[in-house]
Amino acid sequence: MKTLGTVLHTSSHKNLIVRGDENKDTKTRLPRMDNMVFNRKMKKIGKVNDVFGPVSHPYFSVRLFRNVANEELLNLRNKHVYVK
Repeated sequence: MKTLGTVLHTSSHKNLIVRGDENKDTKTRLPRMDNMVFNRKMKKIGKVNDVFGPVSHPYFSVRLFRNVANEELLNLRNKHVYVK
């Protein structure tokens, strides 16, 4: 598993906004669209929907699965999420 980044907040369209970890080596590959995203308990919570911002410090929009409860969203704030 690889760390995607830290959850900042939920957008108005119920997507998670994640701040990616700083990428000092720009040759390192960013996660692709539709990569599965997991919480720290390795539960699938969504897929990478969009990548934006600078390459050295990207942001990600994660489209959540419908089975993710609102309580789980609150617990994800300021926590790391992961990709395979």
